[in-house]
Amino acid sequence: MRAVFERAARAPSLHNSQPWRWRWDGSGAALYVDTQRMLPATDMFNREAILGCGVMLHHADIAWAAAGWDTLVSRFPDPTVRAHVASLEPRHPHAPSEPEQLLGRAVEARYSDRMPMDPPPEWATTPQVLEFLAGRSHTNVTFLDENGAGELRRISELTARLRRYDPQYGSELTWWTAGPDQGNAGVPAAARLSAADRGHAPLGREFPAGTAEPVGEDVDDEARIAVLSTEGDSAAALLDCGYALSAVLVECTVQGLSTCTVSHVVELPSSRALVADLVGHPHPQVLVRIGAARTPPPPRTPRRPIDSILEVDTSRDVSGVHRQDQ
Repeated sequence: MRAVFERAARAPSLHNSQPWRWRWDGSGAALYVDTQRMLPATDMFNREAILGCGVMLHHADIAWAAAGWDTLVSRFPDPTVRAHVASLEPRHPHAPSEPEQLLGRAVEARYSDRMPMDPPPEWATTPQVLEFLAGRSHTNVTFLDENGAGELRRISELTARLRRYDPQYGSELTWWTAGPDQGNAGVPAAARLSAADRGHAPLGREFPAGTAEPVGEDVDDEARIAVLSTEGDSAAALLDCGYALSAVLVECTVQGLSTCTVSHVVELPSSRALVADLVGHPHPQVLVRIGAARTPPPPRTPRRPIDSILEVDTSRDVSGVHRQDQ
């Protein structure tokens, strides 16, 4: 059980903040938003924290399947506990199939490629597969053409310039790139572009300068851009979108593609409205750059120790009811 959740914890999240915690009762696990790991200046409406939990939920589904277990998932099983976003119960053991093992390995191999990318090869069928996977979680995927990508770069630049005048946002960014939690969370310097190379990946968040390998001169990012949108902004829609985001990232990894989520352009209401106009959907939630890696993967980003995200409580079931009271 611990090994399964440790694999699932490779899930990506805003600034690698890992805003989740599990409670295991002996037969199943409850997934909670960790309110101590939210970023109120960056994620003012807590959308990305719920998205991150959706990614974690899908990663956990994959990890249990790769370990040979079918799972039963309930979303928001207790309406009176808003932080309790899902419960997961492994039900029936089985011999893991080849696709299940393939997805499990992809969870381990996936990383956020913040460097400029080459265009994805064999792109003809990939969009349809990603649309299918996202659609299973009530999420729409829009792929931007060259004109749309150019407009998105303008929105990204506008967002970065506005953020420079938000000291609280700047403080959060510094905390998650150079703060005391480094080693267990955050975005390490080796995964961040140097100041000289930022212009080669214009859709990336403007992190403090890092120490990633130089990308060279006259290198432009040729990644394709996918925008994930939902019909609403409810917590259920956000959890579904995170689940869909995980499916997109893992499938791209299986196909040998590099990915990097992009969220800063939908964090401010003004820039998010521009993205909504661009894609024709009122609730864009997150974007993904998809391409072929030009550089070797950076060192693996850190994760919190399993004991800090997994609580074992055999006195309760996943609904929070004392066993002796049942």
